[in-house]
Amino acid sequence: MNASLSRPPNVVDQRQFTFTLNREIHKATRLQYPLSVLSLSPDLPRRKATPDFIRRLVMLAGSLIRSTDLATSYDASSVALLLVDAETQNLGRILARLKGGMELIPGLTLSAGGGCYPQTATSGEEAVQQAVELMARARAEGGNCLYLPI
Repeated sequence: MNASLSRPPNVVDQRQFTFTLNREIHKATRLQYPLSVLSLSPDLPRRKATPDFIRRLVMLAGSLIRSTDLATSYDASSVALLLVDAETQNLGRILARLKGGMELIPGLTLSAGGGCYPQTATSGEEAVQQAVELMARARAEGGNCLYLPI
């Protein structure tokens, strides 16, 4: 992967991601639009999904999403995306577009999970929790897929 990728403005640290998520939840409630969280994990052994690899994956994801959306490193092995005005049924198309842009990383497959406020979650924290749990389930069940809440 190209090490000279500049940091897109919508790539933030986890603290800023959480702050913005909570602020967007209030706006979404008031203006009645959905917010989705997409959690991504590369289907690599943990020892190969180094913090540097995850940082680069966050940067790449940040360059592929809209300027209104955010990307962050959720933990040492996954990426979280905040997608403004995106419903659950759109997450498959969004993930396909992201994967298409990630062809810079040959052979990369992703396990992904999603959550959507207010469709499947009652708070931003719950949407993140759904996304992370479903991503872990997708990974445990073979990877290279997206799991969404019913």
